[in-house]
Amino acid sequence: MQVGVTVAEFKLHLKAKGYAAATIASYGKGLAQFRDYLQSRDMDDLRRVTAKVIEEYRSTVMAEPIAAESKALKIRPVKRLFEWLIKSHKLLINPCEGLVETCRTRRKIATVLTVDEVNALLKQPNLSLRTGIRDRAILELFYSTGIRLDELLGLEVYHIDLADGVLFIRKAKGGRQRAVPMGKTAAAYLKEYLEKIRPYYARKNPRQRRLFINHFGLAMSKGSIRQMMRTCRLGAGIKKPVSPHTLRRSCATHMLQNGADIRYIQKLLGHKELKTTQQYTKVVPVDLKKTHVATHPGNKKKKDEDH
Repeated sequence: MQVGVTVAEFKLHLKAKGYAAATIASYGKGLAQFRDYLQSRDMDDLRRVTAKVIEEYRSTVMAEPIAAESKALKIRPVKRLFEWLIKSHKLLINPCEGLVETCRTRRKIATVLTVDEVNALLKQPNLSLRTGIRDRAILELFYSTGIRLDELLGLEVYHIDLADGVLFIRKAKGGRQRAVPMGKTAAAYLKEYLEKIRPYYARKNPRQRRLFINHFGLAMSKGSIRQMMRTCRLGAGIKKPVSPHTLRRSCATHMLQNGADIRYIQKLLGHKELKTTQQYTKVVPVDLKKTHVATHPGNKKKKDEDH
């Protein structure tokens, strides 16, 4: 079972399952390092890989001077590869059984903005300019819906229902589709963009169906949106790093802080597993403690006894 051929088949399997191109590329990068490791040990047949080989490879990765999540991104593809080989009956014994990617109990949630920081960021686009109205609509959508950057770039004009305040994600992570409600503010800016700005930009490319386009009528790129957000961050005087995913986390966190049910957040963000959504509770311990003190019967009983 030659490593290179098997990895190529695995990547085709991921593509057929609807995995995002970025995810497949990331898996490919991790598996390429694993292939090189095996070749350095004169091993080119995956049937020869044992649990001992896997543990030694993990130790090699864990010794690298990189972040814990970066280490996990190298180990996870190997684990998924062997899981696929077992499910497809190409192997009988999984050498990755029980393999731990990283210690997730120590994993910290990434950057989250405060409500004031978000408001400062949203106010940065110059609304006297066409680009400003478009950029404000983009920022409002990120914060209101919590959608990913790839999901926003994949939106087309007919994916928007302004009447009901809903957008439809057709190209979501893992091939899953979902309907996402927009807040009134986000819907208002999006409506202004669709009525006043997009038609002007689309004159140069009337067949373009993507929702967000530039003045050439071409679909916006990841780089252009990231640069726009960097400019807004600097203008707002925010020291933290700001990205589309920062607004996604901020959206979820602020809703949790205001009492939203975590299962609603799960559906909003399009998480397959609830445990993925639960990571956002790590950033609201103070709020949860205040709620517990104010509402739990046990706390009230203790207060009555003191009196």
